Amino acid sequence: MRKKFVIFLNGEYKYSQEFMDKLVSENAVCFCADGGANFAFKYGKIPEVIVGDLDSIEKKVLEYYKSKNILIKKFPKDKDFTDFELILKEIIKIEKDNNYMKKIFVVGGLGKRLDMTLSNLFIMEKYKNLVFLQENEEIFYAEKSFILKNKKKYEFSIIPISKKVEKLTLKGFKFETDKIDVKRESSRLVSNVICGDEANVEFESGKLIIILKNNNKNLLY
Repeated sequence: MRKKFVIFLNGEYKYSQEFMDKLVSENAVCFCADGGANFAFKYGKIPEVIVGDLDSIEKKVLEYYKSKNILIKKFPKDKDFTDFELILKEIIKIEKDNNYMKKIFVVGGLGKRLDMTLSNLFIMEKYKNLVFLQENEEIFYAEKSFILKNKKKYEFSIIPISKKVEKLTLKGFKFETDKIDVKRESSRLVSNVICGDEANVEFESGKLIIILKNNNKNLLY
């Protein structure tokens, strides 16, 4: 089975043990950004690498992972990249065959600090394979048309991050569109609902953050 990557960041954690056990299965390779290691420890997960200046990780957690011979890469506090992006660079090194564009799941990437939340979300424009997870929510990036399958009754929102989205067509949704242009400041693309087993999102140009939410059950990976 192909590997999947899971990154523990130091944001908010409202995940059940069941969710985390399903996400971090045998084929998962975990990375922790400094304080994210505290949460990996809480859920009983062993990371491949811990990255950061180590000012947020608890002493007992650090000592535990050292005893497990986990690779720990310490960086100075003043650096050009966030711990999150340093981890993404590590993943690219691992996937030397340039096949790293498989999905990278991120937990603890939202909440606590608004600056870090926004930074984490906008980094998706550079690393397009990121998926931020909550128990019943996933957030990903799109700059070309795509199809969603088996997501009936999911809430669906589009947040444009480019100046304009051109010729946007939505099919299979409660509120459908036909080749409309939508400016970044518009709020008309939030709180939609997927109505069919297949939902189509087509557009000629634009950069989007997509938010999928299922209020009826957890999204287990």
